[in-house]
Amino acid sequence: MRLVTMAGRLLLGTLVLLVPAARASAAEIPRFLTNIAPPYQEMVGDSLDGTSMRAFDCVMDRLGQRYQVDLSPWLRAHEQVRQGLAQGVFSVAPDAARDTDAGRLSLPLALERWVWVTTAPAGAIPAQVRTGLPVAAVLGSNQLKWLQAHESNVDGAARSGAQLLRMLVGGRVAAVLMDEAELASARRDAGIDATGLTIAFERYMPLGVYFSAAFLKAYPGFLERFNAQVPHCAAANMALSSAERRTALAVAQHVRDQLLADPTLLPALAAAWQANGAKPVQQIMVEDRRYQAHRDRRDDPLVTGLRDHPLSAALYRLRAVSGGMVSEILLFDGAGMAVASDPLSSDLWQADERKFSMTVVKGPDTAFVDNIAFDQSTSQFSVQISFAIGGDPSAPALGGVTIGLNIERTLNGK
Repeated sequence: MRLVTMAGRLLLGTLVLLVPAARASAAEIPRFLTNIAPPYQEMVGDSLDGTSMRAFDCVMDRLGQRYQVDLSPWLRAHEQVRQGLAQGVFSVAPDAARDTDAGRLSLPLALERWVWVTTAPAGAIPAQVRTGLPVAAVLGSNQLKWLQAHESNVDGAARSGAQLLRMLVGGRVAAVLMDEAELASARRDAGIDATGLTIAFERYMPLGVYFSAAFLKAYPGFLERFNAQVPHCAAANMALSSAERRTALAVAQHVRDQLLADPTLLPALAAAWQANGAKPVQQIMVEDRRYQAHRDRRDDPLVTGLRDHPLSAALYRLRAVSGGMVSEILLFDGAGMAVASDPLSSDLWQADERKFSMTVVKGPDTAFVDNIAFDQSTSQFSVQISFAIGGDPSAPALGGVTIGLNIERTLNGK
């Protein structure tokens, strides 16, 4: 559903979305708060739009949930949620939603990409920060809170991105930390030439919906249903940029090439495919369910066959020397069955996933770069990059390999 223009109206700062739902009473329509923060929430004409707004609208539409959105300053918004006057606020970072007793944060609708900006030569930014040289960020921003929490040498703060860049160019600070999304407009507003600036990635910051505990109690299971729809609705917001994709792909290709140098790889894939390719899909699914049920057992042949495969040891060694960049490696045959993995794969059959359909099905030498995934339990971001593997370019692929990257470490080199 297209926000506002198709399904709602903006009245005195309030958006009421007319989505069909079982609850007809206006008093039962949940109220959510947000603030203008381009490109996540922004006004387009008389309509409230933005990347997070569209993702939020998409999720609620798929859930068939009516709701309204009011604009409010951030501090007032959080206070209204605390008092029960609103049921949630978006888009907020985890640092702004620390009180888990008062509510819970959803999976991210969008990502802030934090970058260091300096006038120093490329490659000097992290060293400058480590040596305690003065840095700055926008007043009240997530970046400023993060710098203060990490005891950086923060020399004041700016009221806007443009003022922040003027502080940098004027020599007041050695580097500034800001959201990449506001960098271009801040540079234009400040009248600063981009050729004089050096940019380096620092980290992502997830932006989700903070739902009040009272709302989640009144709507049992709502957060789980909401999170289940987020990957579909926020997919465009979780994609790597072109530059990020090039960097991640180069790292994954290097790991793949090291794996291909093992003379036992292609024979192992060919043997596995010969054995598994003849099996009916029903048998493969039975084995996959058994593997998942017995994954923590040491005596199941399906589990030990994967864990103790000689190539699993090779994958472990590749992961160990990556400096934390590689989080997982999974090798699978032409039937989609896992042959070797490190760490142990959560499932055995991969043919029902895009890592298989976007590589092996398309033939040898194809690659697939998935979207960024966020693990709330570890606060880590990962990207899976998959390659088809085949001995003869004119023949079907023998299988494929998926390389999971800790994408923040991959991009910032730390």
